[in-house]
Amino acid sequence: MFASNLPEFLSRLPGRTRQQLLAGGIWLVLALFCSAALAHYYGQQKADAAERDRAAARAAAAFLAQQSLERIVAGDRISMQLLARQLLELPAVTGVTVEDVESNALAQVGDTHQGETVSAPVVLHDSLAGSVTLNLVPGSSVGFPWASLLLSLVFALPVSAAAALAAGNFPSRRPLPVVPARPAPAPEPEVTVGLYLRPLNWAQLGNQLSRTALDKLQGDLDQRLQLLRRIYDARPLRHSGPQLGLGFSGGDAAFRAVCCGLLLRELQQSSRAAGLQLAAAVVPAEPRSCDFSGEQLLSQSRGLALHPQLLEDASLLSRVECHTTSWGAEVTGLVPNYQKLLDSQLRQLTNT
Repeated sequence: MFASNLPEFLSRLPGRTRQQLLAGGIWLVLALFCSAALAHYYGQQKADAAERDRAAARAAAAFLAQQSLERIVAGDRISMQLLARQLLELPAVTGVTVEDVESNALAQVGDTHQGETVSAPVVLHDSLAGSVTLNLVPGSSVGFPWASLLLSLVFALPVSAAAALAAGNFPSRRPLPVVPARPAPAPEPEVTVGLYLRPLNWAQLGNQLSRTALDKLQGDLDQRLQLLRRIYDARPLRHSGPQLGLGFSGGDAAFRAVCCGLLLRELQQSSRAAGLQLAAAVVPAEPRSCDFSGEQLLSQSRGLALHPQLLEDASLLSRVECHTTSWGAEVTGLVPNYQKLLDSQLRQLTNT
């Protein structure tokens, strides 16, 4: 009924309105054609990128499984953590997990709950020694060609304008492009443990050394802290007051903070010519009660101090050797297996 009455309906419209409908109809047809063509192109590109990402992930998992064999046998979690973190730079890879034969996580970085998973076994002779699992979002690097679509719609405007001019010399209006809203950034994980550092003799060094020597001393310390932040996945604390602070998150935050503090003290002692005395303490980000134990732990140069609240932390049990004092606890080192790994890493850092 409507189709039969359409010519009569159009004939009753003013000429200006008919020109607008003609221009809009031609532009809409061109827009639909360009959208369909670009959607087909986008689907092909995304499918190809997904296959490439899956193939790269399988090869990366097999490589990591081969490299993790000796480290699993030796219990070298630090090296496995570094290898796993390097694989996060691959496109589409969101998380890496290395597990032993009993499904205990030996190294875990990134988001291990997102996207697909690719696994590879770690084989020792004919026995299974563990497994490597990669989480990935295939094809995530390919986005819809919005710029091409917008450019096509812009070039379609002269055609619709020419049709309107042919019908009555009436220019068409250019529609405003729709800009998609940017997604909100993912929040950072909450810091649960902090490693705090306080220089104790900085004023004395300022009277003994030149400005150039002080700047070099501070630059060396900054380089060590940046290196340790990358190794132990830490970030600087902005609310640490007059001292320096590194924040740690995750289930093993306290253990990583202790390892970072021990390694930093060993690196400082290896360069005694600097003469900088540092007080270091591992303190929970939010203590259960309002006290000033953290200030007491940073009052003098001693071994790595530990807040009393962290003595029962699950990640430190059977891993850390310490003795309790009236002001908290002092970490004397790690248990032999972990101490060997820490000493090995110290030798690697001092030789570079």
